[in-house]
Amino acid sequence: MVSKTRTKPQSHMDETILDNPELEKMLDERQELKESVSAYNKLSKEVKAKLQEITDPSPFRIGRFVIARESTKAREVAFETAPGVRFTIKLAGEE
Repeated sequence: MVSKTRTKPQSHMDETILDNPELEKMLDERQELKESVSAYNKLSKEVKAKLQEITDPSPFRIGRFVIARESTKAREVAFETAPGVRFTIKLAGEE
């Protein structure tokens, strides 16, 4: 590992730049995955909001997905939770 000091651009007065291609590649991949997780979470929230509108009995199937609805009751943990609905989404034939 080689270290050198960069003069510009810098984020701190005594910033040290490390030349570590392996770790840099891992950090790049991590960032890409982080962005994917964010997109997945956003879309999953939208899907679950749409599932809330469906009144058909559970389980039901949409395309290759089997969806089961499970109601949850309010409970107290370290904080109080509101009642809600939990969905399990699996590919058909998946255990």
